[in-house]
Amino acid sequence: MKIAWLGTGIDLLLLHGSEYVHDGNKNMFTINASKRAGLRTTSRRTFLQAGGLGMSLKSALHAAQGTWSSGQASGFGRAQRCIQVFLWGGPSQLDTWDMKPEAPEEIRGPLSPISTSVPGLGFSELLPLSSRFAHLCKVVRTVAHEHNEHSSALHTMGTGTPYPAQPNDVVAASPDDHPHLGSICAHWMGWRHGVPPFVQMPQVIGPPRYAPWPGQGPGFLGKKRSPLVVKGDRQTATFSLPAIHLPRDVSGRRLDERRSLRDQLDHVFQQTEATAKAVTEMEALYDQAYSLVGTSRVRQALDLDQEPDSVRDHYGRHLFGQGLLLARRLSEAGIPFVNVYWIDPEPAGEGGGEFDSHGRIYHHYPKRLLPPTDRALAALLEDVHDRGLLEDTLVTVMGEFGRTPRINGNAGRDHWAQCQSILLAGAGMSGGSVYGRSDHWAAYPASDPVSSVNLAQTLLHLLGVPSDLELENFEGRPIPACRGRVLSGLFA
Repeated sequence: MKIAWLGTGIDLLLLHGSEYVHDGNKNMFTINASKRAGLRTTSRRTFLQAGGLGMSLKSALHAAQGTWSSGQASGFGRAQRCIQVFLWGGPSQLDTWDMKPEAPEEIRGPLSPISTSVPGLGFSELLPLSSRFAHLCKVVRTVAHEHNEHSSALHTMGTGTPYPAQPNDVVAASPDDHPHLGSICAHWMGWRHGVPPFVQMPQVIGPPRYAPWPGQGPGFLGKKRSPLVVKGDRQTATFSLPAIHLPRDVSGRRLDERRSLRDQLDHVFQQTEATAKAVTEMEALYDQAYSLVGTSRVRQALDLDQEPDSVRDHYGRHLFGQGLLLARRLSEAGIPFVNVYWIDPEPAGEGGGEFDSHGRIYHHYPKRLLPPTDRALAALLEDVHDRGLLEDTLVTVMGEFGRTPRINGNAGRDHWAQCQSILLAGAGMSGGSVYGRSDHWAAYPASDPVSSVNLAQTLLHLLGVPSDLELENFEGRPIPACRGRVLSGLFA
């Protein structure tokens, strides 16, 4: 029998074959320890196989005992969930949240700042809706790193670990990559009540017909920490997850019987040390797949038709708008980390796709980029706030880098990693304020620089991931989950 793995492993559950009966019960020894307000139960197998799951001994003890590192700063664990809005392509700081109206025209461009809900804080004139919610946002104007190429910059911002390549090298995803922050959270939190800890949509970023770009998945943590990818259709602005639907000829009973067969095969395979690690990973994938099939929470969250037309219209009837609405629904369903990439609602045409506007930037921004972004982002902030979720929901809005201060000869702006503006909201964030100051051209930080490493450590801190958490690579060597320090000023 030939077995192949694809996606979440659902295909392995649906192998055609005879009916099987399993008459044994699996005895589980559990360790109960308090965690936050409730109890956490860890199986004996999970604890003893911690090494096979990519956990160091220190991390395994953290997970089993439900304890955090000592001496954590304030704000630790304030965020129960995170919605990461990733404006792929690299939005211009000078045309969004760090405008320089006093700069020369070739720097400032033709756009002007407008007033917001915070006196003295200006947003771009193309962001009138989200400007009404500036009081909920922390504007961070000094995020910087060294990678001016999309693929390595995506890794650097997505993982909080600078990609080990030259700043302008084009790179592809590898099993040796550092894991995305969502995969780190998935490693620490695990699956709860059949709900995946990390969802990504509407696709994995990378050139067509080539390997995806790094920094979007589990890297050396292995497939069991992969995001659940909810695919979106740009034409219809709909989302689907076909993997969690059983074929008509597979009943729940047949599924249970196949699971019992799989458990018996696992027991046989695990008799040899050589296959133990591979079986452990495959077993985790199987368990995740069964959890998805057995729970309706994710399927119900995906059904946007449950929302009133007025709410769907409020977000915008395009892939990005409906994606942010779905992110809110998935967060309410208990998913701790949801990452939403910007995908153009319509073909970009001349000048570059997504936010990568090397040419005609002042055609693309008012016509196809900022208005749908503005509508969807404003709706998300308002919705999360009005539903009482913002206190323990962290919302981040960022790209892989900013854009060059000087407008180029094609009336566009090029890649610029030395200074980027981002938005943070919720989870105790002090809204209506600015962190860091850029220089007179928004080219470099002038005060309070924020490295991608420190930003990542701060986000993990708010999500309750210990600052001394260690991961294990394929060689069994402990690797810090993040090497940054917590910037308490970001949420003070």
